[in-house]
Amino acid sequence: MAPFDVRKFDYTPEEALDAAKQGKLLSAEIEFNRSCNYRCPYCYATGSDAVLPHEVAERVIREVALLGGRRIVVLGGEPLLCRRLKEYILLAESLGMGAEIFTNASLIDESWAKFFFEHNCRVAVKLNSLDPAVHDRLTGVSDALGKALRAIDILQRAGLDEQRLAASSVICSANEKEAVSLWKYLRSRHVKPYLEIMTPQGRLLEHRDLEVHPRRLKEIFDEIAEFDRARGVRWEPQPPLVGATCLRHQYSCVVGASGDVYPCVGMTVKLGSVLETSLREILFNSKVLRLLKDFRNTLKGPCRDCSKADHCYGCRGAAYQLTGDYLASDPLCWRNCDELLFAPPQLPCEAAPFLPHTPPMVMVDRLLQVGEWSTVEAKIAPDNRFLRDGVLEAEALPEIAAQACAAVTGFEQSGGRIKGMLTGLRSFEALKAVHGGDTLHVIVRETAKIDNYYIVEFSIRRPADDALCATGEMSICRLS
Repeated sequence: MAPFDVRKFDYTPEEALDAAKQGKLLSAEIEFNRSCNYRCPYCYATGSDAVLPHEVAERVIREVALLGGRRIVVLGGEPLLCRRLKEYILLAESLGMGAEIFTNASLIDESWAKFFFEHNCRVAVKLNSLDPAVHDRLTGVSDALGKALRAIDILQRAGLDEQRLAASSVICSANEKEAVSLWKYLRSRHVKPYLEIMTPQGRLLEHRDLEVHPRRLKEIFDEIAEFDRARGVRWEPQPPLVGATCLRHQYSCVVGASGDVYPCVGMTVKLGSVLETSLREILFNSKVLRLLKDFRNTLKGPCRDCSKADHCYGCRGAAYQLTGDYLASDPLCWRNCDELLFAPPQLPCEAAPFLPHTPPMVMVDRLLQVGEWSTVEAKIAPDNRFLRDGVLEAEALPEIAAQACAAVTGFEQSGGRIKGMLTGLRSFEALKAVHGGDTLHVIVRETAKIDNYYIVEFSIRRPADDALCATGEMSICRLS
């Protein structure tokens, strides 16, 4: 049995930023399955029986190792419901990586505990409250607290110490009054506390009463930090993690049970699918990750100018879920909340402020979604100059796609109007006639960048009948 190496699991901000510069992974979060025997009302996973195909799961683990990964983080669903979990952990171990398992602990027994101890694992047990009724409410099942505490006892008897045994908790209205005492309890039990702010997504959208105002969150963070300082443990309070800094987009990603890849569980911007291409190719070609890794230059608003901005960018998941913009400032950070929390979402929004075009050439109307694949709405006005007998000339469709690209780029760059020109068109097909009065959705994706030249693939759909009207690939030169 190899000795446990905590360096596989914990990284400094400097290591995270260095991984981004080198294009390396330090870890990857993987959902082998989405099935779960609990129904936590704040969970990001809304319920599914999806299972990552076995051959894909093995390939992903190997790719993580080749990309420099030190660990895999196993999410779910409930990981212990995955019948091949031990195989995947053993594969990670054989490749020199550790495994960190986030579990509700209901299925942990002596056999599992012995396996985790022997195979370089860290285990994070769900423990949101020491009040049985509260913990039952926050898990959706009965006797959840008893199961969690029994699991902690079993794991500790098997030899998992504070470096290898953690408890995962969220701060919500149901447990906010005991959050500090829960932290103290875990310290006294030699269990590593993982306490974090909830992201407004998944089931939480049906249970908004669980949310806690950022100013109250600050009080809790500050009190816990003061307690830790008295014990000689120093950290600066900042969301979304108590006692830690979240820079996971610099060194990590999420591979979901459906095969889709995301920057993190909160930032549900699809980067690609490992069912279709390699993880390395997805990460290497991702515009979203490139912008996140350059966060010092790409973030907008107060987060960009914050005194902590060199090593903190708040919660990108909260920013995305609340504004639709993954580069927006975090509305749940107490430094920003008075200005941002109750502001209207930034997306959808009008496209005109981001376009260098002027009427009557403007042919796109609204930004609906900005990400790896961005969606822009275009309404074909009856007086559009490219209409002939009520039918839009096919030659106008690439211009509409180019304007969609301009709107997306302007939005990403804090509202600047980015001038450019369409320099090439390939594989263009006009598949369905577009008429005056039609509403179109233009989906664009940047696939390559060399200096100021960009390759963009696009498709144009008519949502009224889900007709694919045009597809193609274009090259664009940005002038400013």
